[in-house]
Amino acid sequence: MQENSGKKEYLAVRRRNFLWIVFSLVMFGAILYFARIFSDYSEENGIESLDDVQDYFVGILKKDFAIFPESEDAEEEKNDFEAKERSANLLKVPLLLNCSIEEGKAFVKEPFEVAKNKVTDAVFELANHGNTVYSLDFSSKENNVFCRGTMKEGEKKIFVYYCEKI
Repeated sequence: MQENSGKKEYLAVRRRNFLWIVFSLVMFGAILYFARIFSDYSEENGIESLDDVQDYFVGILKKDFAIFPESEDAEEEKNDFEAKERSANLLKVPLLLNCSIEEGKAFVKEPFEVAKNKVTDAVFELANHGNTVYSLDFSSKENNVFCRGTMKEGEKKIFVYYCEKI
């Protein structure tokens, strides 16, 4: 019985040593594999120093996980960039306005409001593309608003989808 117990203990120690050796080899192989992938990636993207790598990964962490707080200057720069990228469209909902067509121009009959600016006597200069009519230019009594619109040929309503302050 004693001999059988010693044999089991001997096998358990050998098995544990074998598993540690296999685990070490697998970890070493994984490290080599990821090092090769990183090396290929750095060659393709022109990463030359560890500072470039740090900037890249810190940028990912900032963007995706918001781990590192941004300084006030960076926050202002980000907000300025977002404001420039944002559409200047003042319309929250497109407008469908009655109009009359004369000599390639659409004259809007009723005044409409764009971001608290009342637009009166609006005139859209029109051009055709198939049976779709779209605006090339816009004018009104108020020169601080520019709008774009479209309509189907033969219709009496123009669909205004874009307005901005100029």
